[in-house]
Amino acid sequence: MIMKRHTLLLLLLTSIALQAEDIPAGYYDAIEGLTDSVLKSQLSTIIYGGERYEYGTTTYHSSNHPPEWVKGDLKAYGTWQAFPLTDRREDGSIWDMYTNSVRYYPCKQGESGCSLNIEHCLPKSWWGWNKNDTREGSLLAYRDLWHLNPSDAQANSSKSNYPPGHVVKGDKFDNGSFRMDSKAKSQYGYICFEPAAEYRGDFARAYFYVATAYQNIEWDSTYITTGYITPDLSRFFSEAITQVLLDWHRADPVSTKEICRAEQISSIQHNRNPYIDYPELVEYIWGNKKGVSVSLSDLTCTAGTAYCPEYIPAAPTEHLYDTLLAFPALTKETVNAVPNCFASDKIQSNGTASITMGTSATDGYLAFSSLNLQDTAILTFRASIYNTAETMQLDVYTGNTLLHSIYDTAQLNTRNEIRYQVAIPAGTDSITVVSVGGSTKTRACMQELYLLKAKEVGQSTKYEVPSDKVPSDKVPSDKAEKYLQNGVLYLRHSGNTYDSMGRIIRN
Repeated sequence: MIMKRHTLLLLLLTSIALQAEDIPAGYYDAIEGLTDSVLKSQLSTIIYGGERYEYGTTTYHSSNHPPEWVKGDLKAYGTWQAFPLTDRREDGSIWDMYTNSVRYYPCKQGESGCSLNIEHCLPKSWWGWNKNDTREGSLLAYRDLWHLNPSDAQANSSKSNYPPGHVVKGDKFDNGSFRMDSKAKSQYGYICFEPAAEYRGDFARAYFYVATAYQNIEWDSTYITTGYITPDLSRFFSEAITQVLLDWHRADPVSTKEICRAEQISSIQHNRNPYIDYPELVEYIWGNKKGVSVSLSDLTCTAGTAYCPEYIPAAPTEHLYDTLLAFPALTKETVNAVPNCFASDKIQSNGTASITMGTSATDGYLAFSSLNLQDTAILTFRASIYNTAETMQLDVYTGNTLLHSIYDTAQLNTRNEIRYQVAIPAGTDSITVVSVGGSTKTRACMQELYLLKAKEVGQSTKYEVPSDKVPSDKVPSDKAEKYLQNGVLYLRHSGNTYDSMGRIIRN
């Protein structure tokens, strides 16, 4: 297996590295010769437990040994700090199995982006999760990355707690990737969902994992009554759902994406998904090899068979900029905390990294005054159509003059996040960015905003920091060398170039 290292920037500029793990020696040996429910129970014993990151963004973590919370630990991350390792494409975009929309993680590490949720692939309501739940294993399942994914908020909301199925019409929801049948059109008599063909096996193996790891949780009887699950531990899912999952598992074999994701999750949680490592095990428990004793030497192992490239941003263009305004985490609070900067009361913060430009039927706006620009500058930001809107329009004003309008329309519920650059003329004293439309159907979501000015030749300076430190992911120093490429801000010091999350990309 090719071993690789990933670095995350902590809030206090402390770096740690996660190293992809091999399957521990003897990890699966105890399943040799087992069959059916005994095999499933032994797998449950093997994969249950391990480390868990806090759900969301809070920097805590829990462990079975000991079970108490630890604050300030170097492994103390939330789900959104894991996703850039587990669910990022080579180009840096978010790997979202619920939509074709192209979006990016916020520059503030560990925060959710515009129109995104953390989705439990297998709904948490099926085991009756709530914040006061003290049942053994329930909290582990709630925070388990093996069935948590970054997801489009609209698709996630539509999916709700409905089961998987072979979708016929897609009349309930369809965004070109994730589809749902209404109860009236479904062949099962209940609402069901179906992801794109390339992800169906991913979903199936996540469902089989949860059904195995947490089989001893007291599952909500409501979903036994509805016929989604069964108290029979050897089957767990209803016959209809089991068949759907088997179909998906067989039609969509384990992919490079899934293997690489498994490596990262294993390095975080220190447990495995046996149905990714040994896909044939599914057949021994639910499929055409029930009653057959397992022989590990006869099974094909996928672990370590894929090349997993590390995400490295493209090298920036050689152009130096001074930062006049910097909001790597763009919220109402961060804007209003800066003198002569104002976010209207109709702007909503999405977590601590992005904003929705308006509420109800009222537009929102950002205003920056007393700029006194002596030279031309560039206003750069990322924006997308809000997850329930159909269009967005952002108007950029200098003083009372409309300088530039940005307009975009959702195509089949696809809302790509785009990096925009607007040239601001010399002599400008104020800039206002307005979301136009006054409607929930016309609304923008924004994150990461900078106002940059080209440096004069020979006037660049360096960070005055120790060589073992990296630039902060908060507001950059005005003494830093800065580069702009496609609206992305890069930092340089001591001969190295970093992205805004502090990762070195060139030296």
